[in-house]
Amino acid sequence: MSAANRVRPTFGGLSAPAQLTVEGAGIVVGAMVFVVVGVLALLLFWGRTLPIAGPDSLGQFVGIAGGIIAFLAYLTGRLWRRQGLTPIEGGAAAETADTTAAADTPASRRATGVDIFDTFAIALAHGILALLGWLVLGAVLANGFQDATVYHLSASALAAAAAGVTGYAVFLSAARMDLMRLSTVLAAFAVVGILTAMLSAPDPHWWQLHLSALGMTQSVSSLAFNLTLVVAGVIVTAIARYATDARGIDEPRRRSAVLRVRVGLILIGVLLACVGIFTLNISVTLHNVSAVGMVLVFALVVFWVRGALPNAPRSFFVLGYAFFAVIVLMLVFFAIGYYVLTAAELVAGVLVFSWLIVYLRVSGAAAAEAENRHVVEE
Repeated sequence: MSAANRVRPTFGGLSAPAQLTVEGAGIVVGAMVFVVVGVLALLLFWGRTLPIAGPDSLGQFVGIAGGIIAFLAYLTGRLWRRQGLTPIEGGAAAETADTTAAADTPASRRATGVDIFDTFAIALAHGILALLGWLVLGAVLANGFQDATVYHLSASALAAAAAGVTGYAVFLSAARMDLMRLSTVLAAFAVVGILTAMLSAPDPHWWQLHLSALGMTQSVSSLAFNLTLVVAGVIVTAIARYATDARGIDEPRRRSAVLRVRVGLILIGVLLACVGIFTLNISVTLHNVSAVGMVLVFALVVFWVRGALPNAPRSFFVLGYAFFAVIVLMLVFFAIGYYVLTAAELVAGVLVFSWLIVYLRVSGAAAAEAENRHVVEE
């Protein structure tokens, strides 16, 4: 093989030398954030001692600063890729542009309105994830260091370090974002958001009612729960366009199956967001229709996906059928009074999200394999 035809090794969509460039840019971003937040914290904390968690605490400051920095760092990372505000590598423009010229034409770097909306949604997810993550960590540390306080110099250094790490990590996440990484972000966002809502619920016995009881009050817990569902739904809707790429599929039956899966994923995302928007204290009917409809659409997608991804491992299809069977079993257990509604909802929600994450990873792996095969053939 000649040097001209030799394929450079790639990792996460970037060539090996480009990895060092991204790391260098991430270090610069983290260092800038460290300095700015350190100076700001020093001005705000001067002469004070701060509690680790709670109102006017170090944890609260780090959480708010981390959320803002994560949001801005994600947008910076996507713009640094010089593709405009596209959610993942390529964006919608790449879907419509000619694949042979996509890497060189300005059109391939132009983001559509939907691209920009999706990018802001994913950036918001990073921001909320950083906010809740640091708040939860602060609460855990406060529980470990009972009645401890932090002097202003130490507090400023800790806040600057936490913010710098957040900026560095989120910038790298944005610069390397693809379907597989997006699946990890979605999983972490959903887990942290729901756990935060559970741990901060004003009624410790909320679980005796149902999972949706977390979103029925006027507390921070309900805000975290409902916002998690809405943003997660928007992300799933955004993912649907990129996880169901029909380019290059000439076979009518498979193309039709891919489009059906795309519509199904979009519906799941919309219905998930509606579960958070129409809480039980707003509309019982709309809330229940959204929740039940999401499960029904999931069942259809599980059986449609074989036609859309015929080369996927057989274990992936078996996993989908098994998850569907378990959800049906949980609903039967609830109907006969063996399980409370909370248990059935938790199991169904975890299984639907788990399948979506696995689907994203399988779809991303299939796309990467097809791309590598195309490069080798050229």
